[in-house]
Amino acid sequence: MRQAALFRVLLLLAGFLAFAAAWTKEDHEIFRLREEIIATEGVNVTFYDFLGVKPSASHVEITKAFRRKSKQLHPDKAKRSFIASRAKPPRTSSGKKKDGVHVSKRPSDREIQKVVKHATERYARLGIVHDVLKGPGRERYDHFLNNGFPIWKGSGYYYSRFRPGLGTVLIGLFLAFGGAAHYLALILSWKRQVEFVDRYIRHARRAAWGDELGIQGIGNLSNYNDNASTTAAAENGEEHVVLNRKQKRMMEKENRKESKKAKKEGSSGTATPTNVVTSVGDRKRVVAENGKVLIVDAIGNVFLEEETEDGEKEEFFLDINEIHRPTMRDTFAYETSTVALPQACR
Repeated sequence: MRQAALFRVLLLLAGFLAFAAAWTKEDHEIFRLREEIIATEGVNVTFYDFLGVKPSASHVEITKAFRRKSKQLHPDKAKRSFIASRAKPPRTSSGKKKDGVHVSKRPSDREIQKVVKHATERYARLGIVHDVLKGPGRERYDHFLNNGFPIWKGSGYYYSRFRPGLGTVLIGLFLAFGGAAHYLALILSWKRQVEFVDRYIRHARRAAWGDELGIQGIGNLSNYNDNASTTAAAENGEEHVVLNRKQKRMMEKENRKESKKAKKEGSSGTATPTNVVTSVGDRKRVVAENGKVLIVDAIGNVFLEEETEDGEKEEFFLDINEIHRPTMRDTFAYETSTVALPQACR
């Protein structure tokens, strides 16, 4: 239930982010108008260039420029100018009129309609540009003008992003799988190993002394309350338990110190023989589920007993704190780079 609720919250947040990142209607109008001006006026023509003002122009200057430009681009004036241009005699390359009789030919209605249509579209774009630069859309246009315009890609406007080459893709895959993925796998393996050793230790202590603390006498204290004749023995047992607890704390402190020294020297793993941690008091042998022989002493230390090829038995102290926690230095990407980079720099 908690995972489902968390999933809904994440989905809702993703929806809000998508809504916040979407372009508004005014943004789409600016994008469309810009593309039309680029197609008709030129690639590097901005709204300010089309209107004939500077980007720092005031509202008054924009209004004056619009009135002046609208007179030039009015469809009626464009129509008259087109008809008059066809009535003029042709000129030579030097700019002089050709000799002879010039017969003016009026343009066809289709040609006139085409010119008027083009002029009407330019005039309409001029009005929209004026509205954008004079209204609140100017701030949005200046933002896109300074930071770049998105590009139309199939179903919407998107910013054109860096397209990596083959080498960049291979490096990215190497870092992703040889670095992050390998580190995650090492962490999961380390956790499983810690859980496995911890389960071994708990099982051995419970099988040896009847308690996961692994201290001799704690699990059998209740047996001394059966009759009054064992009261003195129970008191002696309590003193022995207190002493064992004190010994256990001292031994754990020594173990932590030795484990820190071992990490600095580069030693790691659970099957590392040590001469510091030795068994204390009575010892019991326990057979684990996989057939391994475990030895538990009076204060709960667990040792793994193994036989060498020569027939000698060795004991290895089991401690989850001795298990090396992996770092990024243990990943394949780091180890490979530390070997390859020095050779490449030679």
